[in-house]
Amino acid sequence: MWLVALALGLGACSGEDRTELLPLGTGAAGGGSLPDAGSAAGAGGSAGAPDDGPRTAQKLLLLHTNDLHSHLMGFGPERDYTPATTGDDATHGGFARLATAIGRARAGAAGAGRAVLQLDAGDFMMGTLFELLGTLEVPELRMMQALGYDATTIGNHELDWTPAGLAAILQAAAAKQVTLPILSSNMQFSSTDPGDDALAALVQGTGALRPKLVKTVGGLKVGIFGLLGANAGQVTPQARPLTFEPIAEAAARMARELREVDHVDLVIALSHSGIDAQGNGEDADLAAAVPDIDVIVSGHTHDVLPQPAKVGETLIVTAGSYSGYLGELSLTVTPAPSAGGRASVTLDEYRLLDIDDSIPGDATTQAGLEQFIQGLDAALGIRHLGYRQVVAETPVDLPFPFYEEAPIGNLVTDAYRSVVSALDPTRPPALAFDADGQIRAPIVKGKTGEIWFTDLFQVLPIGIGPDQVPGFPLVSFYLNPKDIRSGLELNGVPQLVGSDVFLQLSGMKVELDGSKAPFQRVSRLALVTDSGDQELDVADTSTCYRVVTTNYVAGLLSLVGTVTGGALSVVAKDADCVTPVDPTTRYVDVDPVSPGVQELKHWQALLEYVSKLPDADADGIPDVPSNYGASQGRIVQH
Repeated sequence: MWLVALALGLGACSGEDRTELLPLGTGAAGGGSLPDAGSAAGAGGSAGAPDDGPRTAQKLLLLHTNDLHSHLMGFGPERDYTPATTGDDATHGGFARLATAIGRARAGAAGAGRAVLQLDAGDFMMGTLFELLGTLEVPELRMMQALGYDATTIGNHELDWTPAGLAAILQAAAAKQVTLPILSSNMQFSSTDPGDDALAALVQGTGALRPKLVKTVGGLKVGIFGLLGANAGQVTPQARPLTFEPIAEAAARMARELREVDHVDLVIALSHSGIDAQGNGEDADLAAAVPDIDVIVSGHTHDVLPQPAKVGETLIVTAGSYSGYLGELSLTVTPAPSAGGRASVTLDEYRLLDIDDSIPGDATTQAGLEQFIQGLDAALGIRHLGYRQVVAETPVDLPFPFYEEAPIGNLVTDAYRSVVSALDPTRPPALAFDADGQIRAPIVKGKTGEIWFTDLFQVLPIGIGPDQVPGFPLVSFYLNPKDIRSGLELNGVPQLVGSDVFLQLSGMKVELDGSKAPFQRVSRLALVTDSGDQELDVADTSTCYRVVTTNYVAGLLSLVGTVTGGALSVVAKDADCVTPVDPTTRYVDVDPVSPGVQELKHWQALLEYVSKLPDADADGIPDVPSNYGASQGRIVQH
């Protein structure tokens, strides 16, 4: 069986000697919180009393993005992406196009007498192959700096590789002369657990993260700070032992300090906490709790707000994800007549620009990205892979709808079950599952149907395992029907727990009755076997079935008890169906003959599976069966 094991010697883009991407750095430091790096005098301002000069109304254009997730190229599929030309593809995003859009917005602002501030609300990393250069070349931060960003914040996915991984990323950024301020005002280090010591040492020693930025923009003094919300922290157990102060407490402290000590005219929060398309969420709650914030640039939910939400006097904006949109918030700010007072902020205009094929890409930006791709190809070539390598073809789109059975979820979970069955045919898993929050992209047919390796990797790009190789490892354990039913009850109440934990399935069918009370909605469970569906008794605790998932999802099993107040639970077991086990450590071993455990990553299983699909048209390329283009009745909701 051919299973890729990504070499960690990623080539430097400039032709430097190849160095190791991972293992990630380690270090030692005490607990505590971020140092106050204060203002950015060299970047246009300093803290203290207001600048001398007229305190008249000022025009400001705030450009914003969020949840870029390493999507430096166009999205869906990359085979079609043509940044050098317009009117010939249906892809969205890409930093070459984004650069052009930013340049146009800045030129328009200059003509209108508006100062410009450009901000991002976090999750700038983790989502494409570019992330694999994160501890060497940091393409995301380098490109953001080149595009003129003034600040960003830490999202939960910057911690996908653990606090030590973030430390290694920040060290690489410093080595590449990245000076883009990265803001975090509510991150708290452990005083007892060494798991965050490398990050604590780096931050305390160098100020690689700072709580705030004070910057003079035109005639305005602007104060900016960063936050990471409760849900973002909850769905990122890799961040432990870091903890995060509640955002309302941190924001109240920062807004007060910025107004009373730094005497800013405008307070902006970069909050990786979230707001939905209806204007609800943690950031709406934050605006109500801390009315002294003028603007919240929100991230985390990937939602699109065509117009700013307004809570009290606070404006909240968010711009989708994956470099697909650029927000353009035009304000008139009339400073308060006395220091520490609140300015009058008027919304003049708002535009959420779709970064699509109508925008020509900036050639210089694209040339820089091609250099990073060359570096990736140099490393991937060791394992006979390439960024633009065709790994399969598809005759259909594999969509990714939320809160329901997703065709891409069927492909992913079938891959887990098939590959693990081939590794261990004497006890093949009966069931595989993964959560929507870990599946990051659909597969789009596009013009040609070609699936490049980069497109496939984008489906499962996040996480890391104990071996410090990118990608969540697969784990296997046993559950009885009562356990399975309890876990799937969360699928019946996604509005309570969010789409992140909605489970996609292979080897099983579930029916959910929405007319029933919450946590009592699973009306049918059936195993899918070669001889037909095998009905399961949802109260059965004596029969167990082998399951496979990622160690991340296995770590969320306890969430069932938390969400249901202890009414339901899921207990992972050994094959005896009695002995409890820690499911997060039951790794699938690619090579059990060799010493230690060779972790099978989720993206590796997906690549292995599609690589072995039948070549239906005899062109030497595997073909995704057309039945993956629609739901298959695995999750039925009444």
